[in-house]
Amino acid sequence: MLPACGGGAGAAGPTAQADLAASPVVSAAETSVIPPAAATTATAAAAPAVPQRQPASVTGVFQHPGLLVTEPDFARIRELIKTGQQPWTNWYNKLCVDKFGGLETRPYPLPGVYRQDGSKNNLYVDIWRAWSLALRWKLSGDDRYAAKAAEFLDAWADTLKVVGTVPPGSTAPDDHTFILMAGMQGHQLAQIGEILRTYPGWAPERLKRFQDMLMTVFAPISSWFLSEGRIGSHANWDMASMVGAMAIGIFCDNAELYRQACDSYAANNRGKLRNFGNGSALHGVYYMHPGHFGQWEESGRDQGHSTLGMSLGGDVMEMAWNQGDDLYGLYNNRFLSAAEYVARTNLQDESGTPYAMPYVPEHNPTQPHPSFWTQVSQGVPGHGRNCWEPIFNHYVNRLGLAAPNVARMVPYCEAKYGGSSDDIWWPTLIHRRLPYAGPMKPPSGLTGYLNDGRVLLSWWGSVGATSYVVQRSSSARGPFTPVATVAADQLLTYTDAPSNGTWFYQVLAQGPGAPRAGSNTVRVAAAGELRFRMPLGGVTGTAAVGALVNPDGTVTAVEGKLLDGVTWGEGRNKDQAPMFDGKAAGIQLPAGLFSNLDDFTVSIWAYANGYRWDTCILFAGTDAFSSLHIAPQAGRGGLRFGVAGATHNDTRAVEGPAALPRGRWVHVAYTQKGTTGRLYLDGIEVANADTMTLSPRQVGDQVTFLGRNWGHPAFNGRLQDFRIYVGALSAAEIGALAK
Repeated sequence: MLPACGGGAGAAGPTAQADLAASPVVSAAETSVIPPAAATTATAAAAPAVPQRQPASVTGVFQHPGLLVTEPDFARIRELIKTGQQPWTNWYNKLCVDKFGGLETRPYPLPGVYRQDGSKNNLYVDIWRAWSLALRWKLSGDDRYAAKAAEFLDAWADTLKVVGTVPPGSTAPDDHTFILMAGMQGHQLAQIGEILRTYPGWAPERLKRFQDMLMTVFAPISSWFLSEGRIGSHANWDMASMVGAMAIGIFCDNAELYRQACDSYAANNRGKLRNFGNGSALHGVYYMHPGHFGQWEESGRDQGHSTLGMSLGGDVMEMAWNQGDDLYGLYNNRFLSAAEYVARTNLQDESGTPYAMPYVPEHNPTQPHPSFWTQVSQGVPGHGRNCWEPIFNHYVNRLGLAAPNVARMVPYCEAKYGGSSDDIWWPTLIHRRLPYAGPMKPPSGLTGYLNDGRVLLSWWGSVGATSYVVQRSSSARGPFTPVATVAADQLLTYTDAPSNGTWFYQVLAQGPGAPRAGSNTVRVAAAGELRFRMPLGGVTGTAAVGALVNPDGTVTAVEGKLLDGVTWGEGRNKDQAPMFDGKAAGIQLPAGLFSNLDDFTVSIWAYANGYRWDTCILFAGTDAFSSLHIAPQAGRGGLRFGVAGATHNDTRAVEGPAALPRGRWVHVAYTQKGTTGRLYLDGIEVANADTMTLSPRQVGDQVTFLGRNWGHPAFNGRLQDFRIYVGALSAAEIGALAK
């Protein structure tokens, strides 16, 4: 058994389901699940294979059956079994003789199920039996198995009233793990109900009673947990709640619950300030290493929990896909980056040695500062659970993308068809698809960043490719010149060191049947390109307008939104500057200003009347947990640049010896090259650190403010000439800006 455990929800969490009786199930929204800043990347990465219909996150209309297995899926599996193809026939035969799939059984429902006593086993076993029975009916057509499966669901619908951690009267500590059970077992029950809704013998009123039980007993718990990011818990708490909310939302035709699950994974704030938990795509993948290697939030913990995240995440992705929402492809296949990373931590090289894995120190969210994980937890081939089937069969067999580490894990883990309360049984039977047989795809998802002064490229490979040719040009239209060849069995990354200038890169696949077309083209400017400038000045000074250089080199006008009392006063050069009142005033900038930046520079002029601790002149991030900031006074009391990936507990900071001077205009700048950060005041370096492992690219910029941050009082003063540069400017260049 591999139970989900550890990492409590925190003292603020409820102690039993009764505490959640009044919790609403989120309000509706009618827009796409993909945040605007992510839409371009995600759509480009997955465009060839996105389901061709309006997604349920937009329409609120669901396809049934449409959870892990659709009607076309069942038809495909039946035909494969009929013709004796493997591994489907083998797994169907195992299902038919398995003790959990027989008719000589009955349900054992209880009014209350608790995770810290034996009552949970009644629920676990009855789910395994009903799931096996439902599959056997759907694949054989024998209605006796459907009738028996419906008997189980009816019994629990008539009996179950509460899920909790400890039963009433128990003196055992409440670790809130009923939240995990509500999500995982709620999801599993919904899977069974979704299949049985096509069984004519299940009366509509019985189906409705079962749906009502799920919406009353299970859904409020998952919805409450997702309602605000609870980053004190590990990723699996979020993933469990997402999978429960999504499955129940689809099965019960509750669009609001479904959207909540989608938005929680996508970190889509729908224009409102909110935090996301560690299961969201941008927190769950804590750090993107070269080669699209995504360090999973629980990878510093242990393999039981790391692979559980893959199991729950794969189910979330597949259900959304079946409803027309491509969470698989979101943020350039970010979930695949995590799966490849976790899979690699369970593999060994030809000599039987675990692979050396890149790892950035990450804060353990359940422990007080400064508890950091400093190395990855590694397992052995075939560790734990068969969590790889939906991931492998989507990216590799459905889309034709290469996922070499996941692909190697599949045969190791195929034999594990059950035995855990956390996972869906019979994964190979329901998820396995025929090998990809289409034409070789071009490489995709190419990214290019200036990192430690050089160009760092990463891309996704193609099924059938033997190698990849990296090409460079001084023009987006070419001609492109080969600069390197990378074998397909290597990490798909290349670091280039071209001369100063603006360069364009493309990658071609090599091998039998390789396409002539290359990957997408990326533009990388050498250090010193002015990415964004907002003067915050002018004679009249009534708007905050700036110019942004887009990834393709075009320039877009960008206007900031004046918030909560921004006025205009005297600037540095007989002009006007925005004035912030020290209360709530600020300027909100659109997402995307910091996108794709590793090496970078920020520059701004500031005039402080006064300030409070931790107020900010600049704040940018995914949410309050994952962000960067410049604060006039923070930390030990000095001017500070900080960046955090999971709350202030893991902040990397460069702090000056004193706070920002008051009563005069001063120039503030911060540069970062690789992991070295330098803080400047009036053109003079006042502090540096070589521990700055996080960058704007890692923490995102869905929310960006000038003059305020997420929850502290606003800056009390004026700001002008805000700039963002690609690359780290030199000390001489910073000195010139400060004049």
